[in-house]
Amino acid sequence: MFFLAVLLLLLLMALLFPEQGISLGGNLRLSFMTLSELTREDSTQTSVDIELLLSGSSVSEDPEADPGTDLLQEVGSEDQSPYPQVIPANVDSLKYSVQRISFAPGNSTLLHSFFGNLKRMAPGKNRYTRILHFGDSQIESDRMTALIRYRLQKHFGGTGTGLVQAIPLYSGSLSYQQEESGHWLRYTYFGKRDSTISHNSYGIMGAFASVPKPGKERWPNLYYRFNTARRGGQVKRVRVFMHSYVDSAAVAFRVNDLFADTLRGLPDGFSVADFRHKEELKDVRISFRLPEGGRIYGISFESDGGVQMDNIAMRGGSGLIFTSMNQATQQAMLDHLSPGLILLQYGGNVVPYMNAKYYRRAFKKQLQFFKETCPDTPVIVIGPSDMSLRIEGRFTTYPGLEGIRDALKAAALESGFGFWDLYEAMGGENSMASFVHADPPLASTDYVHFTGLGVNLVAEMFYNALILELSEFEIQNSSR
Repeated sequence: MFFLAVLLLLLLMALLFPEQGISLGGNLRLSFMTLSELTREDSTQTSVDIELLLSGSSVSEDPEADPGTDLLQEVGSEDQSPYPQVIPANVDSLKYSVQRISFAPGNSTLLHSFFGNLKRMAPGKNRYTRILHFGDSQIESDRMTALIRYRLQKHFGGTGTGLVQAIPLYSGSLSYQQEESGHWLRYTYFGKRDSTISHNSYGIMGAFASVPKPGKERWPNLYYRFNTARRGGQVKRVRVFMHSYVDSAAVAFRVNDLFADTLRGLPDGFSVADFRHKEELKDVRISFRLPEGGRIYGISFESDGGVQMDNIAMRGGSGLIFTSMNQATQQAMLDHLSPGLILLQYGGNVVPYMNAKYYRRAFKKQLQFFKETCPDTPVIVIGPSDMSLRIEGRFTTYPGLEGIRDALKAAALESGFGFWDLYEAMGGENSMASFVHADPPLASTDYVHFTGLGVNLVAEMFYNALILELSEFEIQNSSR
């Protein structure tokens, strides 16, 4: 009866409150939803643009589903080159439908070094290149990354998921199942930080797991069982990025339920335990003997060659933490990872709260960090998607979103990097509502995050934009 009384009171206010509101002086006005706004239904009509996107796409909710059509053709008898070729007919049509990557004037060759790495990865040569994909909650749980990784690995070689957190921030990997033994703790530099951590050495993933001290009979361990039916679950190399507080630390690898190897004498401070196996791993148990504990910055599941792509999601992050974390640890990890391309996908978390001019200046400092730590490595900034806010009974684009988008684009181009506009790719202003009401839905009812199908759709958009640049690179080089 109490709730009913409250609802009746709200209804009465909606009926009696002046439609134009009540002036409080100056520009201040007190408003209340009218009865028509309370009873108005959101539009469920799917825009023609969304229908065209769906009809022209081959994605499903599984990022490793083979597309019916692809922009790369396999090497056939007529073309014996050791790498796939872009299908020119598809690329010609894409020029009119794909949201292109933007480059600063005179900097259209930014991605050529990365494309050159792809072309050198002939089968059997164990050459590889790496893509670091940083972002906020839009990419967590390998979202967006998984489809791009799978498509590139399918054509240029490579398997495995790349870097993962020792103690994950989210669960549900399709490529492996994880268990841990011992009292493990996880700490992040993004989000709410633990005030008991006095240092800022969190590694390039912005997080670390604290290794429990060994017990009398058993070392603390992490156990992974791989889904080898998936490309992401096919692993032959495991690298553990870690910090030990003492000399002579040890890491043991038990593979396929058989003892494999123990790496001993790991030094005090930062190190990498690098384990390779001649056969595919079905499961691996990684045990740690660190008498004073230690930090695990990340574990990478890789192949011997091909494309490696890391999903580095920072829930609630704005992409502004790299310059405030310990640079030596980040530099050490980046030196070992040796990325050929870096993707930075941020902006959504600052839309409601941050001034666009401030964000532009602050983000440029982060881009300068990558210029210094990864010189000659191209960076593409991916802008925020559309986000909807309910205003007067209608879901509309957040005020300020385009300003944040513009700030990121300006920071990227002024820094000599590229920018891909996810907001425009999905339709621009008020497009999120169309994604939510599409059949099947492409975004969730929070009007912020994509569904599994929706995120694969926008991932394919970016993949198509990247392949289009690769096509033009190949055309330029074939004419020389």
